[in-house]
Order: sequence, then C-alpha cells, then structure tokens
Amino acid sequence: MGLGAWGVSMSSAFVTLDKKGRATLPENVRTALGVEAGDLIILERTERGTYELVPATLIPKDQLWFYHPEMQERIRKAEASIAASNVSKTRTVKTARAFLHGLKKRALQR
Repeated sequence: MGLGAWGVSMSSAFVTLDKKGRATLPENVRTALGVEAGDLIILERTERGTYELVPATLIPKDQLWFYHPEMQERIRKAEASIAASNVSKTRTVKTARAFLHGLKKRALQR
C-alpha cells in the first residue's frame, strides 16, 4: 500500500460528519463492502480500539434456529449425502409417508 499526498494510506478514505453525526461513505467504500442504501452496517470495536465497518443482516427471530451451529452441521451433512447420491426416492405420497414413519421409528429406538 502506497501513501497518498498527505501521508495517508491509498486504501484510506476521508469522511466528514455533519451536525447530526452522520457520514456518507464514498462509493468505492460502499462497493468494497458490498452495501447499498438501506443496508445495515455494524461498527465493531477492534482490539486496537479502532472501529471496523461490518456489513450486517437482521435475522427474524423465527429463523434463528437455521443459523444455530448444530443445525448448520446437520444441513452440511444432508447436502453432502445428496451430493453423493445417498438418497431415497419414493413414487407416491403413501410410500413417502411410510418411509418417513420408518425413519422416525428408527430414531426413537436409538
């Protein structure tokens, strides 16, 4: 990284706060972060005491289960099984129900 005219890193950007404490991120910064108008950004404090801009997404409470590490592991395993063609196929709703009932019965016996 080279230094600009004022001895500041070329990857730096100047931002000015208005009277209400608001700032506009330069276009190149928004592009690098992958954010646009209306997106959320978290200001995370670093170990050095500075702040880092981190793009964020709010997750509705009823969808938090999906992001739990245990669920993510189960999804990874399921996707790996599908990719390896380790799947069972049924032709009718009746046989699908019977197959699922058998799986549930096996799980309860463990």
